[in-house]
Amino acid sequence: MKLVPYFYVLLPLALRVHGLPGWPTGGTIVAGNAVQFDRESWEANLAHPNATGNDAVVGYDVSKPWPSTQVDGWQLSINVTSDIPDSDAMNPSNASGKTFTGTSIFLQAPENLRTVFSDQDARDETTWKICFVLIPDAPQENATAAADKTCPIMSSQCVSDLEDAYTRKFARNQDCYGTPPATPSSCGDGINTGAFNVQQLPLDSIGGREVFVTASDPHDPGDDTAWNAAIEKIWPVLTIWGWNTRANASDDTVPTAQLSCISARDVKQGADTPGSAGSRPCGSAVAALVVACVAAYALL
Repeated sequence: MKLVPYFYVLLPLALRVHGLPGWPTGGTIVAGNAVQFDRESWEANLAHPNATGNDAVVGYDVSKPWPSTQVDGWQLSINVTSDIPDSDAMNPSNASGKTFTGTSIFLQAPENLRTVFSDQDARDETTWKICFVLIPDAPQENATAAADKTCPIMSSQCVSDLEDAYTRKFARNQDCYGTPPATPSSCGDGINTGAFNVQQLPLDSIGGREVFVTASDPHDPGDDTAWNAAIEKIWPVLTIWGWNTRANASDDTVPTAQLSCISARDVKQGADTPGSAGSRPCGSAVAALVVACVAAYALL
């Protein structure tokens, strides 16, 4: 199979042009071999995850002007699907019978806020600017350690220092992009802010569109190496609740930031995991159904 060089995945990000072939509307960080798929095919496969994760995070009432008030119900969610056939990729003529393991990450609003930005006028007039910062290669431990929604792969001082560094950066220029802050010494050699994936959150994505997607290297169907790596991986995500120029914020204003860790620790009972013949019974690329599915199997 002909693979797209990773350079072509990174180049659009550097230029702030996030639309890729198959992902024309942009707004999603497309990493790894997820670039082989178009959005429609990707979402169809990830709509039936074999494993999920869903954790509460700090969030605000974005239906009101910034700075508004904190509200419950915001979720950081992850779907993992195994054995996505290469025949579903954008170039099916190159299919060789291999499969991929795919991961999607979402930042989803409470149900009553999911359609706030479905209207273009609402997006044009809002005073909110939300930054999504994903740490792709953080040092890993067993994902079961993340069950309490903390980030055991990073020290509490590192988490605090990263939150502080990114809030100060945003306060200086009210921008998600640009030169990243220096990596805090408390984070050691395993963290490099220069390698973080940064996205100004498309506000209409809070209704259920993925913010980050990635896929493994191609592998034989039923090979559980990529599957185990995907469900064990802990993804640190920093969310910055900032403002745009319409907010007229004072110079000394500082945004709220929270670094959370998510992993696909909830394997579906009877799921079609590598080596099994079960069906994928639940899940959706639409975040609302992710929540419903998770609630059906476990009260998180």
